[in-house]
Amino acid sequence: MYETIDEKLDNIEIKKLNDKLNEENIKYIRIFGDFKNFKKRIKKEKLEIIKNANETLLFDLLSVLDDFDRSLKEIKKYYNNNKPLIQGIFFIKKKFYEILKNKGLKKIKTKKGDKFNTDLHEAITQVKATLDELKGKVLSVIEEGYFLNKKVIRYSKVIVGK
Repeated sequence: MYETIDEKLDNIEIKKLNDKLNEENIKYIRIFGDFKNFKKRIKKEKLEIIKNANETLLFDLLSVLDDFDRSLKEIKKYYNNNKPLIQGIFFIKKKFYEILKNKGLKKIKTKKGDKFNTDLHEAITQVKATLDELKGKVLSVIEEGYFLNKKVIRYSKVIVGK
């Protein structure tokens, strides 16, 4: 019926210990949650690093792709009647591009008359536009731009009307 002083002290000690235990459990749950979030973030960052690991290599190989385009233009000028030569180089270029495409490379679609967009284009120069409707528009594409996994790794080099 009546609690003794020792029993009251024991109950107070038990309550303090239970409060301390609850406090430590809450800390543990928070730390555990933080750790799970940390693991998820590290996993996501690791996947991103792996996804973009070839970025510098692919960027360097873009110059080879450009060389294929330039060589095809020149060969068509001087060897237009040599269709097997033109087709052979075209198929090699196509195969090379498909390999790069499978690694996440995608061409930025830029054509004459497109609105100049600093997120996709790099203006090499501005030329006075002959028509008002060509102001702020792409007049010529000098070098193709490319995405790697939705990230621009090379902007399209263009001439813009002013």
